[in-house]
Amino acid sequence: MVPMTVGGRTLAGRMMLVLLCALPLAACSDEPSEGEMRTVVENATRRKLEASRVPFRQFDVFRKQGCVTNKTQARQYDCYYAATFQPQLGTPPLTVNGKGRFTRKDSTLMFEDLGAQPR
Repeated sequence: MVPMTVGGRTLAGRMMLVLLCALPLAACSDEPSEGEMRTVVENATRRKLEASRVPFRQFDVFRKQGCVTNKTQARQYDCYYAATFQPQLGTPPLTVNGKGRFTRKDSTLMFEDLGAQPR
C-alpha cells in the first residue's frame, strides 16, 4: 500500500499535525466530558431512586449529546444526554433523554436536573 502524499507530506502526517494543534484547545475547555456527566447523573439518579426505595446500580448506556455555554454564568453548561437503564429486574430497558445544568466549582462538577423525557 502506497501512502497518499499532499505537497510532499503524507496525508496521515498532516492529519496528525492538525490533531496535535487542536489538542491544547480541547484540554482548556471546562465543558464536562461524557464520563464526568455520566458519573454525576448516575449519582443523582441513584439518590433520587433510592430515596423512594427503588434500587439503582448504574446506566447500561450513557451518551452525551451536546452542551451549550451559559452566557451569564461562567463555567456553567446546559447539556443534553441519553441514558439507558433497566428500571427493575425483568423489565425492558428504558432510555431517557435528559437535560442538565453542569457547573464547575473549583474541582467539583455540580449537576442540576432540568428534566427528562422517556423515549
